[in-house]
Amino acid sequence: MTEILLVMGYPASGKSTWAREHVGERGVLLDRDGERASLSDLSPGVARGVASGASRIVLANGYPTVASRRPVLEVARAHALAVRCVQIDTSIEQARVNAAERILARYGRLLGPDEIREVGARDYSVFSPAALLRYRRLLEAPTVAEGFRTVETARFERRARVGGSGKALLLDYDGTLRRTRSGAKYPTSPDDVEVLPRRREVLARYRRAGWRLLGVSNQGDVARGRLDAQDAIDCFDRTNALLEVEIEVAFCPHEPAPIRCYCRKPMPGLGVAFLLKHRLDPAHTVMVGDLATDRSFADGLGIRYADAEAFFGPSA
Repeated sequence: MTEILLVMGYPASGKSTWAREHVGERGVLLDRDGERASLSDLSPGVARGVASGASRIVLANGYPTVASRRPVLEVARAHALAVRCVQIDTSIEQARVNAAERILARYGRLLGPDEIREVGARDYSVFSPAALLRYRRLLEAPTVAEGFRTVETARFERRARVGGSGKALLLDYDGTLRRTRSGAKYPTSPDDVEVLPRRREVLARYRRAGWRLLGVSNQGDVARGRLDAQDAIDCFDRTNALLEVEIEVAFCPHEPAPIRCYCRKPMPGLGVAFLLKHRLDPAHTVMVGDLATDRSFADGLGIRYADAEAFFGPSA
């Protein structure tokens, strides 16, 4: 007897991967968009699956609401088929990491907000962080009362990255490594950069011990027009020169809010890119920062967070 398996979860939650692994030898995987699926869209594919003797027909999409799941149940009733619902338990933080990894794998770099919008119009695997928030807002937990035979949860498991053995410090800059001579919140020229106490000595010790030093920074003033991208780079170079260590820096130049890219902390994109590029072991990668966004960034990546004051000592 053929059954329908409805697989639901966040965008980039691993639904398609799970579905392919569980469709079975005599199963059929139908790629449908749960937001737009209609009876006329689903019926032919389900009918073909039944006629072919498929043991299972798998539909893997978001299906956040009762209304978005209803067409599947109606088609199932029309064919006298039972429907199992499987909800992938990927968290929104894990889905953000997956989304950033997808972009890096497909396009070789993180995309800016305008690029995400343009590329996403033709590539359904690319979407704004807002899509994940929207899914969380819309989500109505599935129940057997809707008509499912069973409602199950599948555990999300991130596969280990091949060769990930490197160790690194991910370092925030402003408030963690440096402050300004002028008292401004952020430096706009190299002459305004002043490094905080004990940073030079502590970083030199980690570098001698074989740790890679990587900088991750939000520089929203570039998007605001208050800072040129090259000036931001010059300020990073001046900071590194004063620290007397080599730090590879990546920064987000986009608007602070609403967040529309994966490179602005607490989005995990910059960290994901560094983990992949340098084959880092998350268990031996530490984020050092001074803000709640830095802690959230570390938590989303699954790496340890260290507060700058505790890591380096008081800045005063």
